[in-house]
Amino acid sequence: MKKVLFILFLLIGLTASSQCISNQSFTLTPVGPYQPGDVVVVDYTLGNFSQLNANWIIAFQINLGPGWTNLVPLLTPGNPNGSWGNWIWDLQNTFPSGLNFGPGWRFDNTLSLNWGTSSSGPFTMRFRVTVGQTCTPDNLSISMNVFGDCLTGGWSNGACCSDPAYNIYNGVVQLPPITTSNINHF
Repeated sequence: MKKVLFILFLLIGLTASSQCISNQSFTLTPVGPYQPGDVVVVDYTLGNFSQLNANWIIAFQINLGPGWTNLVPLLTPGNPNGSWGNWIWDLQNTFPSGLNFGPGWRFDNTLSLNWGTSSSGPFTMRFRVTVGQTCTPDNLSISMNVFGDCLTGGWSNGACCSDPAYNIYNGVVQLPPITTSNINHF
C-alpha cells in the first residue's frame, strides 16, 4: 500500500510541477562527454505551452555551468499564431517582478509591455556553446527555464509560475591524460 501511495504522490507531484509545459526535447551535436575547446550545438523544442488563467509564455532562459563559454544564439523561437511582437535575444533583463533574467530569448509584445505571446507553440531554438580552456573538471550542466508572464509581473492571475528547469546535459569537462617525455639526466 505504501508503494502505491508513493507512486501516486510522485505522479501528482510531476504533473503539478510542470502544469503548463509539455513535450520538451533536445539534441546535442556532438554528443558528450566533452573536452576543452569542444564546440556543441544545442537544439531545444518546447512542444506545447498551456495557457492556464491566460498566462502567456514570455521567456526561455538558458542555464549553463561554469565550464561553458561563448554562448551564441543560432535559431530564434517562432511565434506560431501568437500575439504581435517577436522574440529577442537578451543577455540580462530585470522584469517588473524583480526576476533577473538571462541569457536567453524573451518575447517583446508590441501591444502590451511585459506580456508574453498567446502562442502555445511549438517553439524550437538553437544555440552554440564552447567548453572553456581549463585543467579542472568544471561543471558542464545545461538546462532551460520556461517563464510565463505571471512570473515576470506582466500578468497577475498566477498559474505555471514555478515550472522547474528542464535538464539538457549533466557532466564535467573530460580532461585528456597528461603525458610527459622521459627525463634524461646527464
